[in-house]
Amino acid sequence: MDVDGQQGFVFEQGEGVPVVCLHGVPASSFLYRKIIPGLAERGYRGIAPDLLGMGLSAKPKDANYSWTGLGRWVGNLLDNMGLKEYHLVIHDIGGPIGCELISNAPDRVRSVTILNSPIANLSIFKKPFPMFFFEQPLIGEVFLQTTVPFLFRFLMHLRGVQDQSVFGLPEARAYDYFLKRGDQGTSFLKIMRSFEANADKEKLYLEVLRALTVPKQIIWGVHDKGLTLEKYGFPLQRALRLEIIQEVEGSHFIQEDCAPVILDKVLALLEAS
Repeated sequence: MDVDGQQGFVFEQGEGVPVVCLHGVPASSFLYRKIIPGLAERGYRGIAPDLLGMGLSAKPKDANYSWTGLGRWVGNLLDNMGLKEYHLVIHDIGGPIGCELISNAPDRVRSVTILNSPIANLSIFKKPFPMFFFEQPLIGEVFLQTTVPFLFRFLMHLRGVQDQSVFGLPEARAYDYFLKRGDQGTSFLKIMRSFEANADKEKLYLEVLRALTVPKQIIWGVHDKGLTLEKYGFPLQRALRLEIIQEVEGSHFIQEDCAPVILDKVLALLEAS
């Protein structure tokens, strides 16, 4: 579809109440391929957009790739789809981008599920290995182009996916293709260099989440070595005053590690709400 004069891509299945699932980096809507069909089977409309600069969406050179800009773009995409209200599932930097979306249209959100996302402690956030390479000029370009599917799979097994049996070369090739399609990953590098990880954004995101009077839950992969429970999960739980944080046996990309468990927990919140 057209969004602000640029191509926007959405992977969706099903009918009913919309459930919008936002990915982070270095992912795309492909991350939710095991979640969207399950939502559709249970009577929901599963929707996973590709962020501007990622996947099958446009990758313009002069776009605003900050979290603020991407949040505004996703909001316009959902407006173009005619969505008046929706449930929200957010992961990785899809968390900050989702909070931007909420801040612009809080009355549209019916529930929020947060998966391994940097929202709390943003003021001290540091990109984990190997993602910090991508913010470095020249080094990022070289590192990206040398990250072929075989190395991509190795890095995902090292830091992103706990269960190595669910992520092989076919999956690595898909991630690599969606990341580099059309511009060799230039837009992805711009996103990596446009993070707004600061105290002001942390304050805004926690305020908009606390102000929502809808069901909220946090689901966290306990083996995430970058966004750890201790540094990012538990502080977010305390900030949102939630009784529990739901821990699952996965690493950072828990949609890959334990999709059935994530789907069940999302569905439980949707049905409760």
